[in-house]
Amino acid sequence: MTPEAFSTLAGRLGAAVKVKPVLDTIQFRVGARGFATLGWPEKGRAVVKLSLKDQAAALALSDAVRIDQSRPRNSGLTLIWLERIDEDAMAYILTAAFSEAYAKTARSRPGRGRAATLGVG
Repeated sequence: MTPEAFSTLAGRLGAAVKVKPVLDTIQFRVGARGFATLGWPEKGRAVVKLSLKDQAAALALSDAVRIDQSRPRNSGLTLIWLERIDEDAMAYILTAAFSEAYAKTARSRPGRGRAATLGVG
């Protein structure tokens, strides 16, 4: 998978996805929460934030997926080697990461409505 294909997949997850360049990386956010970063820790790689359940499923999908050992255990941060992962597996992983961030964003700002919570509309 190319970085461009990764960006396309992440951008197609919904209108709430915001793209934010940070130094030499591109961060994908929903509300105030990042769910994926392209180009970190180096070019050709990405990191996504998953629930532990989704992380276990992602690890079973591909040998291109690893737990980020630089973070505390059970953080859900997951490293992906883009050249070694297929598009279907990456789509599953990005959808899971987006869903987790979306749910946390909505819970952290109750009573404000979906559009206000996610910064759309």
